[in-house]
Amino acid sequence: MTLISYAKIREELHKNPEFVREYEALAEEFEIADALIGARKNAKMTQHEVAEKMGTTQSAVARMESGKSVSLKSIRKYAQATNSRITLTIG
Repeated sequence: MTLISYAKIREELHKNPEFVREYEALAEEFEIADALIGARKNAKMTQHEVAEKMGTTQSAVARMESGKSVSLKSIRKYAQATNSRITLTIG
């Protein structure tokens, strides 16, 4: 069995114009997910710990970290829980 690296798979996928269009359409969700996960990791916290500080469940934090349909109110709570600052760029 031959293993293929993630970098190689990603390189191949990015040769497909349809994949690139879909990927770019989801770019904002990926950015939100990366920012939330990065804030949690910088705070050296688990999803469970963030959830406790937010007064929610670990599964709710996991959903937030997927980047889909996250409200600004939830992002604000997440930022407070991880002692992070929100920076917004439009444009």
